[in-house]
Order: sequence, then structure tokens, then C-alpha cells
Amino acid sequence: MSQIQIEDVLNCPSLPSLPAVAAKLIELTGDPDVQISEIAKTVQQDQALAGKVLKTVNSSYYGLANRCGSIDRAIGYLGLNTVKSLVLGFSLVDMTSNTDHDGFDMIGHWRRTLMGATASRSLAERFGLSDKDEVFTAALFQDMGMLAIFTAIRGEYIEATRNIEHGDVSPVETTSFGFTHAAVGAGLARKWSLPENIADAIAHHHDPEGTKGGDIEMIRAVSLGTQVAEALSVQEPNTAMRRIERQTATWFPNQKIDMPGLFEEVNKSAKELASLFNTEIGDLKDVQLLMNQAQERGLEHQISMQRQTESLEKQAFTDGLTEIPNRKEFDNKIEIAYNEHMEQGTGFAVLFFDADKFKSVNDTHGHAVGDVVLIEMASRATASVGDQGVVCRYGGEEFGVILPGYTVLKAAILAERIRADIFETPFDIRQCDDGPDELNISVSIGVSAVDAGPADRLTKPEQMVSEADAGVYAAKEAGRNNVQVWSPQVVEAAGVPIQNPSTNAPKIPEGDGTIKHILLVEDDALAATLMMTLLSRSSDADVRWVQDGNQAREYLQRTVERGDRPCDLVVCDLGLPGCSGIDVFAEYKKLGLAGKIPFYILSGSDNEEMPSDVGLEGITGYISKADFAKNIGKWVKVFTQPSVAAAAA
Repeated sequence: MSQIQIEDVLNCPSLPSLPAVAAKLIELTGDPDVQISEIAKTVQQDQALAGKVLKTVNSSYYGLANRCGSIDRAIGYLGLNTVKSLVLGFSLVDMTSNTDHDGFDMIGHWRRTLMGATASRSLAERFGLSDKDEVFTAALFQDMGMLAIFTAIRGEYIEATRNIEHGDVSPVETTSFGFTHAAVGAGLARKWSLPENIADAIAHHHDPEGTKGGDIEMIRAVSLGTQVAEALSVQEPNTAMRRIERQTATWFPNQKIDMPGLFEEVNKSAKELASLFNTEIGDLKDVQLLMNQAQERGLEHQISMQRQTESLEKQAFTDGLTEIPNRKEFDNKIEIAYNEHMEQGTGFAVLFFDADKFKSVNDTHGHAVGDVVLIEMASRATASVGDQGVVCRYGGEEFGVILPGYTVLKAAILAERIRADIFETPFDIRQCDDGPDELNISVSIGVSAVDAGPADRLTKPEQMVSEADAGVYAAKEAGRNNVQVWSPQVVEAAGVPIQNPSTNAPKIPEGDGTIKHILLVEDDALAATLMMTLLSRSSDADVRWVQDGNQAREYLQRTVERGDRPCDLVVCDLGLPGCSGIDVFAEYKKLGLAGKIPFYILSGSDNEEMPSDVGLEGITGYISKADFAKNIGKWVKVFTQPSVAAAAA
């Protein structure tokens, strides 16, 4: 950071001083009783300055109907502030014209200054502000601080602000020097005794809301004028134009800017003023071309945003690994199919399948190989189904297929095709460094359809999911790599063995009515610790705590597959990572544990209908966390009493 202080800049001996006529004019206009003739006499003391003022007054910029031949008449026609603004403007040009500005972009400075001043004046007039010429003066002087800092430290200032857009200069100045050109400009304005409202507008032209007592509308007009000059100068104007529109809507809510019209007016006025002020501002951009570019950029931005929105929407309903629809989309699609069935009587079918012994694939070859297997499974199933339905990744190695308009027979035939397409050709795993070249993968598939049983059995779409999932379990029990259809009848023409999977419940050891082992599924560590402590104090039960829904499902699967009793009581949170408590219960029910081991759901939900809904699914009980917190002793006692298991059975 430079060691220079703002006082060093303001007191720099090489800074130009305000011409005597301008200084005297400021002093006179501060006196409310001053005579116009005295002001005119002061201006006319500098004949060259008076001539420039009259030439400007009579130009098309002001559009007077009658030619004005004297300063006092100019004051009468246009007002004191108009003449004062011109005197100060010409004085500003004169006081900086003889200074060495080698290395400073003086052409760019004056182009931005004159465009900003004319834009600010035009906006003040359009918005009906009290004095457009005071706004014009403030805009003319707003960047005087940049010239002052350059004069004081030259190369250091150029190096710090090189290739920085004007709108981004202030933060760079603050970081490099500890002050901004706006603060320096306001300091000079006060040093030269400019009106305080002008000094305040200079100080806050990049931060209008930072003023604590200035003319806020005047400052906002100057700030908007500065942004118009920036939009007419930068390579990508659409961002600046959108900012102008947003700021106008916020600061002047009843006003709307005709951007092309304003830009044309500013370009024309800036060129004319540059000629009158005898100042070079370089070539100005073609407004029509600028607006076309902005329109193109705006359209590109709109298209880009639309694509981003579509991409995000797709991501929300697409599985990240397999790039097929996810569980959320499955739920949406089955809801649609079920509603069409209820309203129009149309049939539909649901397939569920998962990879046989998939856990051993991950354990033996690693998750990278497992991911390749899942991707290929999704690809083959999608190819088999084609446009007849939608294949979704339901979760883990489980996939669901929704088939609108399908009968149970047609669905069973398609299920067999999927099974064969996955099993008959080994999976190519050569892309994985540490895996085998290929793997043989099989799937177990469950099928359900509206016509697989009495149609009136269906009261919600989740029943179809449960039926298809039960078919998967039956296929596992039947030796894996086969299709099982939920149905009270056999559809022989399908060539697929069909049975009611509810008759295939696994055999697990019976409990003795005591609670010896509790499975606690809870992702909140604090809540789990509290519950384990209370349960341990109230009984001799061993508490197994898992935090993830999928971990709970796997534990239940492993113990039942071994022929062991997994626990004597399950207490499961509803909202879990991995999968929900309802999904854990679905696995528990699929394993044949329902009615044999109590299963309680804990939830923070305030949904009063939830308990009855959960009860209909066969869960032993539903406990809101609020009720549990209020009656911890009661619920711990319920959990640890032997009668709980007996009642559940």
C-alpha cells in the first residue's frame, strides 16, 4: 500500500487551482441577495470565458428560440445555475489543459466526463428533479479526484488502475492508497468552496446510499449518469444496461428509461459539448450497433440461463451415476400412472429388479467396479424397455420400471427380456484398473400390474411398489436370476413362474418376549446418545446404533440371511441419510419381520395424519419427536417392557 495520504494529494503544489473568475462566481452565487448584473460583470471580466459561455448558450444544446447576446440575458433566459455550470465547466477544462498528463488517458477521461454530465442532466430533466444544472456541474467534477491523484503520484496511480473498468476503480484505490478519487474530488470541491450538495454528490457518485444528508435524488442522478457513460464505453454493455434498469427501478420507481433514446441523446450532446469545450473525446460508439450487441448478449444470457435451469431441473430428476431418472422421478411417474388409472381406467405395470449378490461385487472388486456394473445395468434395461416405459434408479442397486398401459402378461414377458439381456452377456469391466476383464451379472425381478389382482385392491401407488418389491424378494428366495410376478393366479402363457411372494417369508428364531437387543437408527448423534443412555439405564438391553438408512437395511438383510434374529425392537428415525425410515421398514417387512419384531418410527414431522398412515403400513407405532421429548420416561418404559414385543406379535 502506498504511504501517501489524502491530505498529501489535496495539498500537492502541482495541482491546478480554480480560476479567479470561477472562484468569485462561486462566492457571489452563495449570497442570496446578489444582483444578476454583478454576476454578469464578474463573468465578463474574462472576455474569452464569457464568449465561450455565450457560444454554448446559443448552441443547439440549449435550443434557445432567440439568440442571446449578453451574460445577464443568458442568466435571465436559462437561470443562474446554468451559467454557473458553464463557467465552472470551462474553468475545469482550462485548469487541466496545461497540466502534464503523460500516461493518463485524458481523452477517455473527458469522454466519460462529458457523457456522464450530459446523461446526468438529461436524467434529472426526465425525472423532474429540482435543478438539472447543479446535477450537470456535479457530474462534470465527479472524477476530478482521479486527475488529482495522478498529478500527485503519477506512475503509481497508473500502475494500480491499469486495465480496471471505471466502475471497479474505487475498491482498487482503497486497497492501494486507503482513499478513493471520489473522496479526493469532494475534498477539492470543498477546498474550492463549491456548494456542499455538489461536493456531497462527488463524494458519493459511486455510493449514493452512503450519503448522510446530501440531496439523494441529485446523487442518484449523477450515479446513473456515470453508469450510462460506462455502458457507452465498455466492450460488454448489456451488464451495465441491466444495472441501470435495476437501479432506476429502485431509486425512481415511477420512471422508466428509454435506453436507446437516452444513449442517442447522450452521444449527440457529448460530441457537441466536446466541440464547444474544445476537448478531444475520441470516437463514440454507434448506439444502434451497441443496442444490437446488448440485445444479442441479452438473448445469449437468456438462453444460457434457460439451459442452466433445464440442466438443474434435469439434475434434480436424474441419477448422477447412471444418468437415468432417479427415485424422485420414479415417484412422479408412478403417481401419474396411478392417477390415470383411477380417472380413466387405464392399466399400468411396475417392475422392480436389483443385482444379485451386488454387495460381493463391491467387497471383492471395489466400488469403482460396482459403479460400472450399475451403469451397464441401467443401460441394458433402458435399451430393453425402449420407449415403452421409463427405467429409474430407485436406490443403491435397485431399479424400478414403470410401464403405462401394460398388462401383467406383457410386463412379465418384458421382465424376462430384461433379465436375459443383463445375464446372457458378461459385463465389460476393463475400464477399471484393478478389476477383472468381465463379470457375469444377474438380476432378480419382481412384477406387479393393475390386472395382477382385483383392481379395487389398489388405494395408492405405493401398493404397486410393495407388490413388485415383494416379487424381487420371492425371486431371491427362488434362487435369484429369475422373474416373479405378484398375482393370486398363474399366467402360464408368460413362460414365467408366478406365485404370491407373501407365502415365502423367511424363518427367523422366535423371541422370548424380552427386549435384549435394540436397533436404533438415528442420524442425530446427540439424540442417539441420549436415547442409548436412557435405554441402557432402564434395562439390560444392548443397543446397536446406526446412522444411515442403507446401513440399517444391510444389517437386517445380513442377519436374516444368516438365519439370526436381528433384534428385539427397532426404533427408526423417519428422515435419514441413505434412505428414509419408511424404506428401512419396507426392507424389514420384505424380510418377514413385520409382526414379529416391534418397529417404531420417530419423526420431527408435524403431520397429524402421519400416525394413521404409518399404522396402515403395519408399523407398530409412530412417535413424534416432540412427544418423545416431553414424555421420555414413558416411551423408554414402553420400549423396554417385555409386553411390547408380545403386543406387536
